[in-house]
Amino acid sequence: MSTGLETIARRRWAKIVIDLALLAGFLTEFITREGPNYAFHSWVGIVLVPIVVVHLVGNAGWIKRVLSRGRADREFSLGVLNAVLGFMAVVCIITGFPIWLEWSEAAFWATIHTITGFLSIMLMFAHLWRNRGRIGGLLGRTRTSVA
Repeated sequence: MSTGLETIARRRWAKIVIDLALLAGFLTEFITREGPNYAFHSWVGIVLVPIVVVHLVGNAGWIKRVLSRGRADREFSLGVLNAVLGFMAVVCIITGFPIWLEWSEAAFWATIHTITGFLSIMLMFAHLWRNRGRIGGLLGRTRTSVA
């Protein structure tokens, strides 16, 4: 049985809005990583957290299927990519807090935050590429076969 949030998050219009918000958020995070207003970068990162959660809830069925089938699932490699992207994003978010809240002057946090941020943006583009068929389907593009 699905929750109300899962039901909404699985709707076509909601998936499009959520995916566009994630893309805009990740790109905004990347673009604003340096500059005079680092607080904006930090707030965008915080706003991305619930959007990522809704994205995951909307794809809970896919996640459960891939986890239960493991390597036997045809999309196992995509699942691994998604798990690595998720891990990098979590580490990036966690390491952003000591920097933002000025808990520590240690360059360690900034270094890890920067590395995981760059890896996250690269993995996000790999994630989009691997999901290009689904994205096209959401946007209403139909595939035509070539004889």
